[in-house]
Amino acid sequence: MREPAGGRELRTYRTRGLIVLSEGATPTAEDLRRMRRIRRLRRDLGLPYESIDVVLRLLDRLETEQHARPPRPAVRITVIGR
Repeated sequence: MREPAGGRELRTYRTRGLIVLSEGATPTAEDLRRMRRIRRLRRDLGLPYESIDVVLRLLDRLETEQHARPPRPAVRITVIGR
């Protein structure tokens, strides 16, 4: 019996370490978002899986830093004498 394309794709991502998901577990919304991102990087940009791994790590790092940093206060600049 043939495995559905989505199942094959998920297995590939798991074996390459791009998605961490236990066997038989239902993917979360975050997992599905990550899968769509991987698919876009692969299909639209033609990146190999090794490069996708690097891109995902950088994006994860940026997102973590964004959530850890408090929002910047708004700054008002007034120009006088022009």
